[in-house]
Amino acid sequence: MNTNKHHAFSATRALNRVMSFFNILAAMAILISHFSSFVSPAKFWLLELIAISYPFWFIINLAFLAYWLLQLHRFIFISVVAIAITYPKPGLFFQMNFESKAKEQQLKVMNYNVRLFDLYNWTGNLKTRAKIFEMLKEASPNIICFQEYYTRDKGNFQNTKDLEKLLNSESHVKYGITLRKIDHWGLATFSTYPIVNRGTAIFEQGNTNFAIYTDLKVNDDTIRVYNAHLQSNHFKEEDTKFLEEPDSTNSDEAVKRSESILKRLKKASSKRAVQADELKAHIVSSPYPVILCGDFNDPPYAYTYGVLSKELCDAFVENGKGFGVTYSGAVPFFRIDYILHDKRLQCNSYKKINSKLSDHYPIVAEFSLK
Repeated sequence: MNTNKHHAFSATRALNRVMSFFNILAAMAILISHFSSFVSPAKFWLLELIAISYPFWFIINLAFLAYWLLQLHRFIFISVVAIAITYPKPGLFFQMNFESKAKEQQLKVMNYNVRLFDLYNWTGNLKTRAKIFEMLKEASPNIICFQEYYTRDKGNFQNTKDLEKLLNSESHVKYGITLRKIDHWGLATFSTYPIVNRGTAIFEQGNTNFAIYTDLKVNDDTIRVYNAHLQSNHFKEEDTKFLEEPDSTNSDEAVKRSESILKRLKKASSKRAVQADELKAHIVSSPYPVILCGDFNDPPYAYTYGVLSKELCDAFVENGKGFGVTYSGAVPFFRIDYILHDKRLQCNSYKKINSKLSDHYPIVAEFSLK
């Protein structure tokens, strides 16, 4: 009996040595992914891939933490220290907020990548645009920031005209692409508050990835709302299919698709980094309290978010619940859409509307002026 106990003890001890080695590697990995997010992809883009792997290493470290906890082993400190150093990153993709805040004067803000109001019938439902309008009417926000916005000057899809009437609002629309003189693609901000100034923060002609700002008169105050759509990855259809079903592709095609995806990620992440730096410089110069809405095309543990959220508060972190998923397309489970705000504004609520009318979910936050 004593011999059996001795062998069991020796086996456990040997296993723990192996586990501690891999735990140290996992702890190093989560630290590297954390600090990689502070380096611009425009300088060293491979670090971006390491940075966005943070949730994976977080889960691995949690597993090690549970393993040592069951044994009440001192090696539990390895993952505890590693996760603590990366705090508050875990809260960027999962939140448990239960406290309700005092609701005074409300400013209701929606951000929504509307995917052109289903112009090309991706959903297979010709009523999608009408359903989007119904959802917007029911949500009744004071401010809406649209990315992947589309409107026409004639015929169907006169979205600017129709939305101004539907929402009883003013609009700030900026086109990146115009075809046939009547078809327009770009960004749009709608507001029930008077618009006193319109401007462009970053812009590239012939591209729908840029940022605008809109100054609004809210009672006796003025606030500036930024609407940003940062560089898209522009995956090919074949790339998207590979991401959705990697097992259905032969080895040669898998290598080809992987190379294509990495090439596009390299180009897009470098562009996003430059755009984020330019947009941040513009935000810092704002004379008014700021609300930043947008599709950043990056998760919250990437360089882009780190730059733009510095000195701003994240509505999801303050009032979100559960996983902050905002993307429902290929490779879902990402939070890439945001509502960030100035500290002079108090966020009272945040929610995601579970409406699959686009490949992004609309998100809504309510604010009061401090």
